[in-house]
Amino acid sequence: MKSGLSRRGFLRAFSGRAAGGGLALAAATATTEAAANPSEARSLPLTAAGLPGSSKTFFNPQRVLLWESTRKEIREALSAGHLKAAIVPTGATEQHNEHLSLIADTAQATLIAQQAALNLYPKAIVSTPCPIGYSPYHMARKGTLTLSKETFLAYVFEVVKCLKAHGFKTIFILNGHGGNHRPLRDSMDQWRKELNITLEADSYASAYKDEELSTFLESYRKLRDGEYKTIDQQSALSHASENETSIMLAAYPHLVRPVTMQAYDEAALEYESNLSQDVLEYLEPFTKEGWPKGKNPENARDRARQEQALLATREKGARLIDIATRSLTDRLEKMIQATEQGLPWPPKD
Repeated sequence: MKSGLSRRGFLRAFSGRAAGGGLALAAATATTEAAANPSEARSLPLTAAGLPGSSKTFFNPQRVLLWESTRKEIREALSAGHLKAAIVPTGATEQHNEHLSLIADTAQATLIAQQAALNLYPKAIVSTPCPIGYSPYHMARKGTLTLSKETFLAYVFEVVKCLKAHGFKTIFILNGHGGNHRPLRDSMDQWRKELNITLEADSYASAYKDEELSTFLESYRKLRDGEYKTIDQQSALSHASENETSIMLAAYPHLVRPVTMQAYDEAALEYESNLSQDVLEYLEPFTKEGWPKGKNPENARDRARQEQALLATREKGARLIDIATRSLTDRLEKMIQATEQGLPWPPKD
């Protein structure tokens, strides 16, 4: 069956520019850069527009992306022994409140993977990301897509298996979506046994410590100081809030839309009732467990996320990207060393 959009076209389609700007930063930066360097924008947002490579020596950012490479380039890099590791980003296509694009989680994981690969150039390459994850609890919001845990894990495993078949012996699955974290972590022991390679899976957010975040993120400082009194404020951090919005402002400002709390309130959004039976089937496991006193807290938490997003800045996002990139770079370097020295992974105590 012929499709109107090729796989390469699918990746290019992510680069469409939206009118408008960010919460605290206009999208003009990304648009201007893309206009000046159209060839460099072809993979956005899976390639960051506004950030240089992390490497001290500049390399074209596309050089570390598997899907931008040719078979000849991959073959020769592997044969020469230069290319030693692959990073597989996993994310989601899901709601990120009124202001962030649905691809945010995938874009952020791919960005950090790319920055780390540039640090390690030419040792690492970034595989085509998994753009849909396990997100059933967000299905009350229009636009969210979700896979079952089984389907998601099967997809990621097959990608890793392909990379192993081509000769990659060190693979890091870098996750950008909370719903994927536990399924991936729980699969590691079995996958390592089956594949017999140096394999790891973790979320880039694992690099963050609340104590450090509270020194420059206002929402984390308020949580630390007890200023957030309600469960919706306390549980709103992370998803679509100050930290994720800051990263998007730093790397993908064209994927951040302007929003005000007045406009948010006027929309009278409702995520606790009047949901279709189809949606309720996705939510049922979460309505039975985890909600305080059996009450759905989604309306209040959604609004708290929108408020906290207004605290985001590009400068905070650059710092968050740097922390996560340094952590991934260090971990992948240790994995490569373990592979070359024939040591077990994870290291034995």
